[in-house]
Amino acid sequence: MKLRSNRQAVLNGLTVVLAAIVLYNGVSGIFGEMEQTVSAQSDIFLSRRIDQVEQRFYQIESRINRIEMESRTAVSTPRMTDTKDNEIVLLRSQVDSLRTRIGEVECGLLKLDERTLPASQRRGATGSDPCRQNWGTTLRLSVRPGQ
Repeated sequence: MKLRSNRQAVLNGLTVVLAAIVLYNGVSGIFGEMEQTVSAQSDIFLSRRIDQVEQRFYQIESRINRIEMESRTAVSTPRMTDTKDNEIVLLRSQVDSLRTRIGEVECGLLKLDERTLPASQRRGATGSDPCRQNWGTTLRLSVRPGQ
């Protein structure tokens, strides 16, 4: 008898477990829409993620376009630097001619100074400045720029 009651208890336990499994499958079949809402939510997240990826692609594309534009202007820039280099060379030559002209004017002033001094105070023969040494010669200036 004891054996029968043990068997009966095991069978009752299995029946309860089996009923629970059937009940769980039935309930999950009825409420299977919950899984669809989960997939719908993941579709929303997936859509948001795709939008983010599209924005990043747009940013990359705009950066590439900007770099292309900068490279195009960089190609045309050497022409401008050639013009600037020519202007710099012209300005340097003009500054050099002005320096020469100023040196000539200073020399003329020194000659004039020697001419105005009395003969006893003249340093022309003993001085080391060539403009003071040749104080009696005619002053010759170079041609002015622009003439």
